Amino acid sequence: MKLLEKILVAVDVNKDVTDQIDVAINIARTYNSQIIIVYVIPKEVLHPDISDIVIKAVKKSLLDVKETLENAGVDVVDPIIENGKPGERLLQVSADHNVNLILVGSGGSSNNNFKLGITAHKLIQLSDKPVWIVKAGGETKFSNILCPVDFSDPSRRALKNAILLTKKFRAMLRILNVYKPFTNITPRIQVDMEKENADLLLQQEYYMDEFLKEFDLSDIAFKVDVKPGSVHEIILQTIKKQGHDLLVMGTNGRSGFNRFMMGSVTERVVREMPCSFVTTKTHDMFQLKFDTEIKEIEVHLQNARVLLQKGLYKEAIGQYQMCLQINDMHIPSMYKLANIYRKIGEEKRAIHYDNMGKDLLSKLWDEKIEIEIRNHYKSGI
Repeated sequence: MKLLEKILVAVDVNKDVTDQIDVAINIARTYNSQIIIVYVIPKEVLHPDISDIVIKAVKKSLLDVKETLENAGVDVVDPIIENGKPGERLLQVSADHNVNLILVGSGGSSNNNFKLGITAHKLIQLSDKPVWIVKAGGETKFSNILCPVDFSDPSRRALKNAILLTKKFRAMLRILNVYKPFTNITPRIQVDMEKENADLLLQQEYYMDEFLKEFDLSDIAFKVDVKPGSVHEIILQTIKKQGHDLLVMGTNGRSGFNRFMMGSVTERVVREMPCSFVTTKTHDMFQLKFDTEIKEIEVHLQNARVLLQKGLYKEAIGQYQMCLQINDMHIPSMYKLANIYRKIGEEKRAIHYDNMGKDLLSKLWDEKIEIEIRNHYKSGI
């Protein structure tokens, strides 16, 4: 099952890429992914008098990286050498090869003034594809993941990817929402701030509960935190206090992070490089080719039927949940899960999967109607 088919690993031959390659190996082994190694020689470096020498040295370094990956049992293609502006060329290569993920190292060690790195910063700003930034000297195996959410579509995509990472890495996931607490604007107006903030917390917790109903968290270890305060400060404090080794965040459009991660908040979080992190924008990290998806689902559906005939309900549930991991829009599996849970007396879970199926059917129907209306007006009728 190839949920993550191709990974572009953007290396810098002038730096130690050991941590980055260790992470690439970890991900590729976990998801059976193919690695594409890329290095961009800056235009100003490739002087005609020394170009042959530079290219030869770069090739040797990249072949060494390729050998390391091959020795680890990873599928890797011949390295690619580009010339020009690193950010622009990496984006072009990622599009040409239709990769699922761009993996890049951070700018440097903790003593570096700009820990994120210029190229990594550019990729986060401009890439439509998910970008994974590996912190220099950080963890290369991930067991403690943090996903901040603000209930927006970008944070939905981030959480969806965070859940899949958590399942595959058998990690613990913390889902965090940060909200601005109420403060008294003027002493002339007497307000019970303690009560107002208590009500605000209850409201945010309700929003979080409703938001999480959209996701299947049944097979993962997770915690939910709703906290008042400054977004970037709470995120950084949480990472430090809880020892998170991976941060997964949603971004929106080409201008940067979503509405709760804009401007100075964005800069403060990513520039600090508190741990390795993944940003998702308009593309999901995990995708499947349609024919492969159908074959995988058919296998699990058949397994589930056999298990149901034997009365092995718990095991059958696992098979239907595998179908939803492969394709989270597989409505038949949702209704099958609802039926099984109802049969074994777990009505709450049965209602959950019933609602998932109904909501998805409604959404698909609305989209169908919208397309028909658009086509009607385009035709000039």
